[in-house]
Amino acid sequence: MGIKEFPGKAKTYIKSLTWRDILNFIIDQWFLECLGIAILIAYLVPNLGKKGGWLAAQYSVIYVCPALIFFVSGLTMDTKVLIQTAALYRIHLVSQIMSYLYTSMFFFVFSYAALMSNDKHINASILGGFILLGCTPTTIGSNVVFTRNAHGNHAATLIEVTIANLLSPVLSPALISMYMTSSNKWGEFRPSGGTGGYQALYRSVFKQLGLTVFVPLFVGQLLRYIATKQVKYVAEKFKINKFSSVFLILIMWSTFSSCFATGAFAAMTPQSTGLVMMMDFGLYWFFLFSTLVVTRGSRKVHFKNKYLDSILNFFRFNKRDTIAMCYVIPAKTPALGVPLINALYANHPGISDQMKQMLQIPIILYQIEQLCFSSSSVPLFRRWVRDEEEAAKLEAEEKARVEKSATADTEQIGQSSNSSSSTEVARSEAEVEVIDDLVGVEEVHAQGQILRDLEKQ
Repeated sequence: MGIKEFPGKAKTYIKSLTWRDILNFIIDQWFLECLGIAILIAYLVPNLGKKGGWLAAQYSVIYVCPALIFFVSGLTMDTKVLIQTAALYRIHLVSQIMSYLYTSMFFFVFSYAALMSNDKHINASILGGFILLGCTPTTIGSNVVFTRNAHGNHAATLIEVTIANLLSPVLSPALISMYMTSSNKWGEFRPSGGTGGYQALYRSVFKQLGLTVFVPLFVGQLLRYIATKQVKYVAEKFKINKFSSVFLILIMWSTFSSCFATGAFAAMTPQSTGLVMMMDFGLYWFFLFSTLVVTRGSRKVHFKNKYLDSILNFFRFNKRDTIAMCYVIPAKTPALGVPLINALYANHPGISDQMKQMLQIPIILYQIEQLCFSSSSVPLFRRWVRDEEEAAKLEAEEKARVEKSATADTEQIGQSSNSSSSTEVARSEAEVEVIDDLVGVEEVHAQGQILRDLEKQ
């Protein structure tokens, strides 16, 4: 279709739309609509969902909701698939390198360029927050939800999320220290590096991973093993995967409630707000498309040198794995970003409470945008991976047909063997009867001969 034909095609498509089509579209976007309502409630009643608020969200939401997300994953995920995915070292290496080193490098470059501009309207705390944002790990709950909804390899996403958050207490402070000490311009934002702060960070990270990832995932897998048929029936009947999206909305509601309650947004200048929104928007899509180029574009490039081609082959993945990486690599989590800031600047004399709140703003706003972009990309990825799903389905059906045919052949061979055995048995019985008859005849002849000899005597 040419460019000139596009307006006419668009008008025809719009005229063909019915109220049912519009209603279905609105229903399909329920996640973003509910997220908007949650943000509005957080703005109107911030004390309800903030940390330390009326509902004690630091426990009731921050721990319970992610735990329920991974519990659902444990119920619906095949254990064999999870184990097989854990052995895919290529996706682990590429995801973690790009998630930490690749993304943090670009966040640092843009932040440093903005800092060197010496614009008085841009708050330095915001730029420092961008560097902290780039060094934080990927999100814990949302990636698994969106990858599953997009029909990607959500087992890979679950494992990458776990690995990234386990590495965070070591890698994140090291990267932040490296970037912040690269120039005297950062001055006051250099981490204090207090031992007590790092210990608190380690405790927070591992406690959160244990209670929200490992324990609920294990319990879900255990229930699936004990009552496989019942769990599958309940999962399909009540569509429990949908509940993961609801839990994710509750997590974001609590995050916004805390941000509105502290007044962090009110302290931002319009220039800082515009810079944050543009950088978040641009960097997220840049990371998303570069991930697609690395994992899928490399499939179209081939070298005559087998060694170079084998190196490039290391970065080639199928569509389901690519979808998982597209949700893992660009995403950043405030769940560990905020504790990281508190740990690094716990006893820092040059960082006030308001500056700590300003450091958190890029993380919060990035979380908003990445949720919106991730949700909107789900239908696109779902359509993109459809051909692989159909091919996998045909392959599974062909495999089942071959196995069924092999089973039928085995049964037929068994029946033939049984028939041959029966024939042999019957033949043997007949031979035995003949032999018995012959033996009987010989005995009769012998007895007659004995009688004749007695008569002669």
